[in-house]
Amino acid sequence: MRKAILLLLSLLIATLTPTAVFLKTFAQLETKLKVKPAENIFYTNTTTVGKTFTISIIAEDIIDQEGGMYGWEFWLTWTPGIINCTKEEINYGIWSYFSGPWISNPIDNDAGTYHQSLTARAPSQPVTGTYWLANLTFQIVKAPPTGGTLQTELKLEPPAGMTYCLVDKFAGEIPHEYVNGIYKFISPRQPIPPIIMKIDPPAIFDPTKVPSEKFNISVTIINAAYTHGFKIKISYNSTLIECQEIFEGNFLKNFGATTMLYQINNPEGYTQISVNLTDPTAMAEGNGILSILTFQVLEFGGCTLHLYETNLYDAENTPLTHTTVEGYFSNILMPKLFVDPKEIVDPSMKPGSRFEVNIMVANVSNLYDFEFTLTYDTSILNGLGIIVHPFGNETSFDIEFTLNDPLGFIWVKVQYYPPAEPLTSTEPVKLATIFFQVQFYGATYLHFQETKLSDPQGLHMTHITQDGYVSVLRRDVAIISIIPSVSEAYKGWKVNVTVIAKNQGDIPETFNVTLFCSLYKIGELTVFDLTPNNTITLNFVFDTLQPWLEPCRNYTIKAEASTVPYEIDVTNNVLTDGQIHIKLLGDINGDGYVNIMDAVILGTKFGLKKGDPGWDLNADLNQDGFINIKDMVLLGMNFGAYCP
Repeated sequence: MRKAILLLLSLLIATLTPTAVFLKTFAQLETKLKVKPAENIFYTNTTTVGKTFTISIIAEDIIDQEGGMYGWEFWLTWTPGIINCTKEEINYGIWSYFSGPWISNPIDNDAGTYHQSLTARAPSQPVTGTYWLANLTFQIVKAPPTGGTLQTELKLEPPAGMTYCLVDKFAGEIPHEYVNGIYKFISPRQPIPPIIMKIDPPAIFDPTKVPSEKFNISVTIINAAYTHGFKIKISYNSTLIECQEIFEGNFLKNFGATTMLYQINNPEGYTQISVNLTDPTAMAEGNGILSILTFQVLEFGGCTLHLYETNLYDAENTPLTHTTVEGYFSNILMPKLFVDPKEIVDPSMKPGSRFEVNIMVANVSNLYDFEFTLTYDTSILNGLGIIVHPFGNETSFDIEFTLNDPLGFIWVKVQYYPPAEPLTSTEPVKLATIFFQVQFYGATYLHFQETKLSDPQGLHMTHITQDGYVSVLRRDVAIISIIPSVSEAYKGWKVNVTVIAKNQGDIPETFNVTLFCSLYKIGELTVFDLTPNNTITLNFVFDTLQPWLEPCRNYTIKAEASTVPYEIDVTNNVLTDGQIHIKLLGDINGDGYVNIMDAVILGTKFGLKKGDPGWDLNADLNQDGFINIKDMVLLGMNFGAYCP
């Protein structure tokens, strides 16, 4: 009945005073309640933890509504733990006679709130114009991470049940605009390695890519730091190849949700791609794939994949300095000088072990002379010697070579002369064999420098080279811990699962970690460049609102790390550890029944919010942080249910 009377009374007031209601609803928001200064920005090279700063809460351009302002009440909120409010100063000079302040303990640094109110009283009159209401002093209590920023909005909010914070003499709310402030504590960025954006693979020479065949390239980034997004263009010869599809890579996705835009313009032979993180403060770092492009071959030939108009930027839209590396595609055979085998990664090798590699050539016509320098890391390998293999057992040639092990290079030059015949072959031909000894654990490229292939007239041949790689390393990643945030959950809850992975090998590793509940995949995260003997903590969110989850059952949690190349132990890549029991909704005490005992518990906890003394996670059925009528309704809907 009371609700009906109030409703009728509200309708009656609205009917009798339509003009007043119209004015209050549609009045221009000339008045502002604002934080001043709006920006409170500090830097670690000039400011230390413990410094204080002061803001003012200003009521600006108060309008003449029933005479003006006769009282105020507001909340100011901030992120706790980074700044503390240490002092308030209230302006008691607005009215000659006043009541309050009404909040005896206005500062709650644990919650990050300030709440205060002051009202005029007779014979004071309402005021218009601009007044400061309160000055608040804050102290910086936490420093940002190196190269990072700690920030929080200084947000003004009305008290419960109100839309605005200023009232007139008849307790009517004075409409106003909220102008919030911001606090930032910034650690200037340290020098970072050069950022590289490149086409990968850098060159494709593949005669099997005939017209109608397809191939993929990736745009990758190396040494990324502070990266919020990118814009790029890639041009190509559209009479030879055309772009068919563009996909976003996993690099930015690993740091949050993203937005992607792209355009394919085959008539003019270019594509443009733009991707950024949607969280305005999010930034990415490390190595990864920015985008993947699929091309279709139209004709035979070769063309450059030109990466241009590249823009890499941070969260404040500031460009990040970087270099670019273009790509190349050809479906026509080209002379190739290469190390065979391309990779030697043998965990059985150790200091003192010996091995050999061959220097090969393929796709050559009229080859008469060759010259190359091969470099290596002399702290990893010792160069022992070289054997040159003449073309077809020819004897008319001169050899020059230098093996400089202290500097880590081998130089070889072979020149043929008549009556020797030049070499023509599409198949690989062995030019030389080089012998090495392992000196210490590590990895090194066998890198070509200053290579030359020449015909009988001494004309140099355009050719490509392929380096070798030798690794004398242990490679091993492992899952060492799984920790669910709760062991029991109602269906529909979101459960945080912490997984700890470790690199137990000798080089930085990039790998995926996948979380499973029983046989079902929960999620997957990528670990980038985890350094040897270090761990990383990964946080998964398990949404239990899944059709295959049933109440009254236990479910096993498993984490699995993808294997890295040449891994010596894959048994520790998988860890099954921990269970989650899915409870009946409303079974607060966990006895398998939803009955009066659960209702009693819920009644004793009614009205509590997360963080209050006596808080019971199991009584917050909808997991919204409050134990209220919503939880009562959910328990009532399931009352009488029990586990079989």
